[in-house]
Amino acid sequence: MGNRTFLSVTSADTDLIDYENTAFETNNFLAPVWFCLVSQDQFQRYSRQLMQAWSKIQPHMDQPDVEDLPEWEHFSGAFQWQIPWADTAEQLRLSLPGTLARFPAISTPVHEWLETLSTHVQRYSAAVIHLELSQYFSFTGDPALYLRDIQEYVTLWQSPHPSQEKVWQGAADNFYMLNGEHLPWREPTAAQPEQASDIQPAQSIPPASGKRQSKWREELNIWLLVILSAALFFAVYVTTSSGWLAVLCFFIPSLCIVLWNIIIGRKQTSRHQLEAARTSKRNSLPSYPVLRIEYFDGRSPIGVDGMEIGPSEDKALPDLIPWLQILQAKVLSSHEVELIVSANPSPVSTLQLHLKMDEQLDAKDIVSAVNAMVLAHDKALV
Repeated sequence: MGNRTFLSVTSADTDLIDYENTAFETNNFLAPVWFCLVSQDQFQRYSRQLMQAWSKIQPHMDQPDVEDLPEWEHFSGAFQWQIPWADTAEQLRLSLPGTLARFPAISTPVHEWLETLSTHVQRYSAAVIHLELSQYFSFTGDPALYLRDIQEYVTLWQSPHPSQEKVWQGAADNFYMLNGEHLPWREPTAAQPEQASDIQPAQSIPPASGKRQSKWREELNIWLLVILSAALFFAVYVTTSSGWLAVLCFFIPSLCIVLWNIIIGRKQTSRHQLEAARTSKRNSLPSYPVLRIEYFDGRSPIGVDGMEIGPSEDKALPDLIPWLQILQAKVLSSHEVELIVSANPSPVSTLQLHLKMDEQLDAKDIVSAVNAMVLAHDKALV
């Protein structure tokens, strides 16, 4: 059977954890990736609650009925480790960049792990992460040794160091030892086609009432124009008894409206031309800057806030593309990647940026790292 550990996701208003809430599980080991969700403050709070409970039960450990004591129940409860997703998501975005930049070989399994986790988190408006590690405690029976092992995994993410390379390389060769077993949440498939058919027409067909209202306003404006022209005609004719002058006044409102539409149309055309020129400039492909990840000896293009693309001949492009503006990364060749970038705060228009990597870097690893960071900043997970 083994000693199993679990990473589960529930809503904030429930403490009930069923097996369907489990996103990952391991057998006889701790999964290193789970602890990119844990801040040092969260770990210290967990350590204090466990050690305080241990200090109360330790004097009774030799008693045969120790598991019947209230102190034992309190000690068992101290293993419950619950962290709001808002806190773990913030820590996730802080932990991933430095480690993925320095050990890109783990980017693919980390991205897969995050994709599975997102299927559980998105089910709740206020998700909570549960780490159930109590069975791992059975290996030592000593909370100090148990917490020491957890601290080592937390440190892996918060203090990357060249000495960790063998640890991460070994984990990258065995995804299960890095992530644990994936258990994605699956919605009932029978309801999906019905939901899709219900949503699509609402997005593609404008409401009929809007068309009727617009047509009614056009007809009203025409009748008001006719009434105004007729009023001017009779007023001028009665006043001056001049037929030609009355006819001229009859057409004055229509002439004003025509001239107004011509002026507005020219302004709109000029504005559209200017916007098209700006868009064309933004969408022009930049030169191919060479990026280098200096693992521990220099600056990495994968940062906390975004990906650095380096100086470009296109002055409209920033040196750093924020993660929230990157929609996706793709592999073009073994040392070349493509970034799909939102040109505006909302992804209405996009840019395609082609970037050449240093020959020592694998484009597949860089793309996985970028896509993992993009997913970590996904609004659906915030």
